[in-house]
Amino acid sequence: MLSNHYPLAFATTYNWIIAALIFLIGVLIRLYFNSMHAGKGKPYWTWAASAILFIVIIWLSSAGRPMPAAETAMAPTDAKFAGSEHFAAVRDTVLGRCSMCHAAEPAWEGIRRAPKDVRLDNDASIAAHAREIYLQAGRSHAMPPGNVTQIAPEERALIVAWFEGAR
Repeated sequence: MLSNHYPLAFATTYNWIIAALIFLIGVLIRLYFNSMHAGKGKPYWTWAASAILFIVIIWLSSAGRPMPAAETAMAPTDAKFAGSEHFAAVRDTVLGRCSMCHAAEPAWEGIRRAPKDVRLDNDASIAAHAREIYLQAGRSHAMPPGNVTQIAPEERALIVAWFEGAR
């Protein structure tokens, strides 16, 4: 449930540590209330420990990961998407509507690195992520979130035609 609403916490290499820390915060809060209701006092240290763990979660969610090496050659399966008749139009759509977040240096305010490290700023990466583009932007309309970049229905239809035609 958390992963759908808080991608900064789960679209990172450290997602398993973040999940464990969230679990521990829940345990600490429950310990406080159990102790208080059992008449054993109020262990205020649990709130301080929870705050410290939360700060660690914030740090982990913003910690960068190493940049992957640039791809030099396009895989044969990716080449068929890049060779499609619709590729130029889809590339222009993706560069105009997606690459402000999905780039090596995102231009969208508040985003420090590409979500899930999916970069869509060149032909090879667009072709390599054809299925994700098709599913997220063409079929499900999940990307961009809230259609913040105003992808038109015609552009989404073009993405679908590109993927299904090249498959």
